[in-house]
Amino acid sequence: MYQTLPIRIIPTSNQENILWILSEKCRLLYNFALVERRDAYWNNIKVSYSKQQNDLP
Repeated sequence: MYQTLPIRIIPTSNQENILWILSEKCRLLYNFALVERRDAYWNNIKVSYSKQQNDLP
């Protein structure tokens, strides 16, 4: 029994470029948040999810 239905998408070259840019921005955001948490851990400072969420524009 499928819980989800796999759908194959075929983006145009313009859509593919936009998807790559979006995934790059998501990757950078995740890595910046991870570095912030790592640095806070080494300095014995607590960084919560809500603090990081509120730091986003």
